[in-house]
Amino acid sequence: MQELIHIIRQQLVLCLRLLELTGEQRNALVNTAAPAVQRLTKEIETVVIDLNRLEKKRREFLQKNSGKDAASWVACQPEGLEKDMARQLLAKQAGLLQKLKEASGNNLQYLNKNIEYIDYNVNVMTRTAAGVTYGTPGDSGGRPVQGSKMFEANV
Repeated sequence: MQELIHIIRQQLVLCLRLLELTGEQRNALVNTAAPAVQRLTKEIETVVIDLNRLEKKRREFLQKNSGKDAASWVACQPEGLEKDMARQLLAKQAGLLQKLKEASGNNLQYLNKNIEYIDYNVNVMTRTAAGVTYGTPGDSGGRPVQGSKMFEANV
């Protein structure tokens, strides 16, 4: 049980760091600070790699102890202080993962808005459709309105 608690604690620390980096990344996206976004993305990548390593340890622990997932394995354990601690840590982790999901969804929206802005400006400069910017939803199955591709037109 101590091994699982240790793994979950490490995951919580990394998830908190990931949430912090995701918030910084959102601010950088809002302020269109490309170098900061690039740096933060690299930091996020290293944290995610560490989280994957810990998740692999967690799966190995559960396989070794014949557990399907951490919550069901903890539920099968005898009552005690460690079981209560493991439950609390799993609940915190679930809440934190939900916050991370929302934060990364928001960042994805910011990225999509930035891409739309770039597509619009490319369309204006090249007088061609770089994406579905000028089309209505459902036009041509999501393909550009014009048949030519971006940068085909002479500027």
